[in-house]
Amino acid sequence: MQNIEIEPTYKSPRVVFAPAEGKFKIEGKSILVNVDEFYQPLLDWMDTFIENPPTTEVEFTFDVEYYNLASTKRFLFFLFKLNELRKKNVQVKVNWMYIDQDKYVKETGEDLAQMLDIPFNFVGYKKLHKKNI
Repeated sequence: MQNIEIEPTYKSPRVVFAPAEGKFKIEGKSILVNVDEFYQPLLDWMDTFIENPPTTEVEFTFDVEYYNLASTKRFLFFLFKLNELRKKNVQVKVNWMYIDQDKYVKETGEDLAQMLDIPFNFVGYKKLHKKNI
């Protein structure tokens, strides 16, 4: 399977899927109006990955600082697919990144973790502020 790399926009996240390494990442903003147009091809790609996973370990990182409800639902769809991998004896780990002060993002991750039997690693970090030069 080919790697997927999608650069971010002001409304869509950066996506990096490296199937041979078992590394997946969605990061940035996901405030899309038509979420299916963006996420459905990725979810379909995941279906192909699940059919014959090239690795026995998968690490999926969500580092999404802004998102809408429709995007959250698509994140849950990815998690359901990771659950399918676990049924195929693939070790799955989810990293849920959030800015330390953003309790909403952390709580969303906790809510999603409770819906599935997948190990979540919650990682808080400090947001870097850009300096004007």
